[in-house]
Amino acid sequence: MRIPGDDTDRPLRKSRLAARILFRKEAGRMTARDRRIARVLAADPEVTNRLIQHGIYSVRYHGRRIGDRKHEFDQNIGLVAR
Repeated sequence: MRIPGDDTDRPLRKSRLAARILFRKEAGRMTARDRRIARVLAADPEVTNRLIQHGIYSVRYHGRRIGDRKHEFDQNIGLVAR
């Protein structure tokens, strides 16, 4: 149960959202809304490449985990170093 005012998992939730946007980008289905949210998340200091990668590996996309495609996906999305 979430405790009001406890935001300890907020960066991870933001990073999972960023991961979902990256999945849509790879699939070629990114919307204008996705681009707006991606800009906001890219400027957010709580959202790091490490957390985004964690989100990518933990989020299910179309009912499947990234699994065997990890290395290929990492190469294709090209997370920008900060």
